[in-house]
Amino acid sequence: GQDGVDHPILVWGPGAGSDPAAYEDMLRQWASHGFVVYSEVSSSSGAYMVDALDWLEDQNASPNSPLHQDLDISEIAFGGHSRGSIGTFDVADEQRLETTIHVAGGSFDGTGPESLRNPALYVGGDEDFATANMERDYTNTDVPVWFNILDGTDHLLATRNGQHIITAWLRWHLADEEFRRTEDFLSADCTFCGLGDVQHKNW
Repeated sequence: GQDGVDHPILVWGPGAGSDPAAYEDMLRQWASHGFVVYSEVSSSSGAYMVDALDWLEDQNASPNSPLHQDLDISEIAFGGHSRGSIGTFDVADEQRLETTIHVAGGSFDGTGPESLRNPALYVGGDEDFATANMERDYTNTDVPVWFNILDGTDHLLATRNGQHIITAWLRWHLADEEFRRTEDFLSADCTFCGLGDVQHKNW
């Protein structure tokens, strides 16, 4: 990293039936903020996310890798859209994580939040069939959580409409920009509070 700054890590899971190419502009936008972003076709099991993180750690340690000693392996997020969110719940108890991101992907039985150990971001849409499951997950969440049900947003648009929320969340939790806690998320007039129905708890 420039001036010796190491790069935090985001591992992203696409929705079912899609691949990283469908999210490329968003993935590149997050990378432009200094995060190393890894994505591959998702599954409801998040084991591939853990494997990706293991690979990235190996790359960070290898003198032959272009990522050699450029990654901040203490600042890591898993996240995803739809099935990618479900896979994220599956491995949210991974000890190396700082946060998880769940977009338009509530667990089917309401038990997904049981694996959460760190602050979580939930993004849904007011026209999304998955939002009811996300609302149930929010009720069942015991860790600090922030949830925005975006106006005018269906299942497919949830990531794109929530893109800048995710960026700010990553800059707060992985880049340690603590001012975002109040300014962007937890004040009554927060940056993103006008985009839909906002709820948060356990802070």
